[in-house]
Parts: sequence; C-alpha cells; structure tokens
Amino acid sequence: MISRLTKLPAPLWFLFAGTTITRLGSFVFPFLTIYLSEARSFSADRVGLILSVGSLGLLSGNLLGGWLADGWSRKRTLLLALLLNAAGFFGLSGHFESGVGYAAFLFLGYLGSGMYTPAANTVVADLTSSEIRPFAYTVNYVCINLGMALGPLMGGLLAGFSYRLIFLGDVATTLVCLVLILLGVAETRRRVASPVANNSPRVPILETLRRHRLVTAFCLVSFFLIAPLMGLEYCVPLLVKTVYDAELTWVGVVYTINAACILSFSFLIERLVRRRNDLMMMTLAGLLWTAGLLLLNLGHSLVALLACTAVWTFGEMVASIVGPTFISRRVAPEYKGRFLALNDAMRSLAGVVAPIALGWVWEHQGVPLVLLIVLILPMIGTVCYGGMLFLGSFRSSREGERGSRNVAEAHGR
Repeated sequence: MISRLTKLPAPLWFLFAGTTITRLGSFVFPFLTIYLSEARSFSADRVGLILSVGSLGLLSGNLLGGWLADGWSRKRTLLLALLLNAAGFFGLSGHFESGVGYAAFLFLGYLGSGMYTPAANTVVADLTSSEIRPFAYTVNYVCINLGMALGPLMGGLLAGFSYRLIFLGDVATTLVCLVLILLGVAETRRRVASPVANNSPRVPILETLRRHRLVTAFCLVSFFLIAPLMGLEYCVPLLVKTVYDAELTWVGVVYTINAACILSFSFLIERLVRRRNDLMMMTLAGLLWTAGLLLLNLGHSLVALLACTAVWTFGEMVASIVGPTFISRRVAPEYKGRFLALNDAMRSLAGVVAPIALGWVWEHQGVPLVLLIVLILPMIGTVCYGGMLFLGSFRSSREGERGSRNVAEAHGR
C-alpha cells in the first residue's frame, strides 16, 4: 500500500489534508437536531422542516459545484465553496426567534458543502489514471472519515460548554482547509474548445443524460442507499436521547464506530472490489445496508443501534468506492463534474426529503414506522441494482449470441 500512496500526485495530499481538517469540524451535524429541539425549543416536525429547507442548499450546491467545476474552474469552485460554508455556519452561531434564520444560514452553509464534494472528486479524477483512481478515491474517503471519527466526540465536549463553540469550530477548520487548497492545489481543468469553435452543436442536458443512461440510472438509484443514511443522521440523536434514554455522548460513539470501521477496512474493501463488476458490488452494498437496518428493527435497543452501524458501514464503504470510480470511468472529461455532481445530488436530495418526511412520521405515526421506512429503502436500491446487473448480463449474452450467429453465417457462405 505504501508504494501506491507514493504514486499519488502531491496536490492530492493538500486536498486530502484539507478535507480531513474540514471534516474534523463536522461535529455540527450530529448535534444540530438536539440544538434546534432542546436549545431552541422547536418541535420534531419543525426541526425536520428546518433541516430539509437548509438541505436544499446541499442539493443546489452539488449541481452548481459540478457545473462550475466543468465550465469555470475546479480550484476556484473549491475556494468559493469553503467561503460559503464558513459564512453559513458562522451565521448559525447567532440567535433567531423563528426557524427562518436557521434555515437560511443552514442553506448557505450546505450550499458550500455541496459545491465542495463534486469539485474535489473531479480534481481526484483529473490527477489520477484509471488504474490508481479507485485507490485515490479510497484515500479520500478514509480522510473524510478520519475527520469524522474525532469530530463528533469533540463536538460532544464543545456542546457541553456552549453550542456556539461547535459552529465556530466548524468555521475555523473550514478556513484552514481553504488555506491548504489555496497553497497546494493548482488548477486541473483542461481547456476544451467551445462547441461553437468546433462547429458542433451544444448538447442539451437531457440528451447528455440519455447518451449516458446507464450512468444516469446508476446515480439516481443511489438515492435508495443514501436516504437511510440521511434518515439515520436525523433519527440517531432522537433515538439515543428520547427512546433509549441514554447520554448524548453515545451519538458520538455511533459516529466513531462508523468511522473506525471505515479507517480499519476501507483499503481491504478497495482490494476486494477492484476489477469486479460494479453493479454486482452495488447490489452487495444494498444487501449490507439492508442487513444492518434489519438488526435495528429487530433489536430496538442501543446495542442494536451500535451493531447496525457496524454492518451497514460496510455497505457504505463499497458504494463510496465503487460509485465515483464507475462514473469517472464511463463519461468524457468534460462531463465528469456534472455526473459526479448528480451522484452527490442524490445524497443531498435524501438530505432534503428524509428529515421532513421522517420528522412527520415520528411525530404522527411513531418510531416503529420510521425504522421500517429506513429498512425498506435499501431493499428497493438492492432490487434496482440487481435488475440493472441482470439486464446488463442478459444484453451481453444476446449480443454474444448475435455475434456468434453472424460468424457462423459468414463461414456458411
């Protein structure tokens, strides 16, 4: 593994270091639900609405970040994203009488977060060959979770003093990341002649999606694997505090288990999925997600929550490595940012839908139905990826038969 690490370009190490540090400030996310419900006295469904409205920024940021990375600049998109993120979370440290102010600043902060991810993934794709790219995405994924392993535990300590500190800590880590990107990452976007200069028509977005329909379907189906994760981000603090009647430090423990599994096994997972069928691996990811959430539905306890986290994390690892690798391998360089953004947008869409939907269900129908919903979603994703795998195998088989028949007819002549 050391020899593969040394083959990574130097600018990636600045990107990875910045990503690790800014993710260290991610302690806002697991405590935002408790902050809004307890410190600001909003109801569960109002908290879900605030998080959903704010998360529209994440969805908008993903789409905007991919478009800017392809059409403007990878590096400038990263820097703009970090500035917006810092401004949004600094605003959240203030006090507002209604939820509108929190939703607005959360939108701004998430807008920056959403822009950062597709731009960073595109930089990784630009700087790596197809052979080393899955490994580079694995390193990036590990760096993200290295920060998130310590972030929630630090957030628990800071929240004990003041909720304001968790927002200011996020701002500080974001600005450190900005400095690292500014100093160490050069522009990687290749200049592509405009369609007008080439006398070729500009391809409409719907036509682009049609031409890459397998990649489009791949991205859209990922919603069903990501939605349970976004649902758990909303539910875990409430489960720990109000259902299991446990200390809030257990929220940090859940995130730490997730990150510890990722740090321990990601490189092993990368070796296991390398050169295997991507759709088969995504089907496996869905099965692991389903198995973990089945444990939570059957166990109804804090122990079941911890065991559930360990199991579904393996599905998350497989999907996080296979997803961007599959996309960057199958689309042209000038479209990489946009399709990587589409994949990230499914995560953001889930971040919009899950809190408001599950908040309403939690408030009006009860916890068991919430847990059942987050179990059914990855089952749907598993069936969809399995269907895509079957159809692909069937099409390949038919094409092989057709080719053999043509050869036989040619020899018959």
